[in-house]
Amino acid sequence: MTRNILTTLVTDTNNRPKGAMPVQVDFDAAGPVRVQHAGQAYRFTGKVGHNRATRLAVREMATVDDARLWITFDGTQIWED
Repeated sequence: MTRNILTTLVTDTNNRPKGAMPVQVDFDAAGPVRVQHAGQAYRFTGKVGHNRATRLAVREMATVDDARLWITFDGTQIWED
């Protein structure tokens, strides 16, 4: 597993850009598995898909309290859910 601190473009739940933010991302061979973002720890849920607007491949991440986000496989973009 590889841990990185990335500058990630974040979009909020209303599809408004929040700008670039530092995010800690742990990767396995396929993509992100853990994310530290906005004081929350997210883990990969097993769901993958594509962002409708950008068509980029994404993974769904969730906290223990069920807050969710979608992150690109390279960790450079996040969409809060």
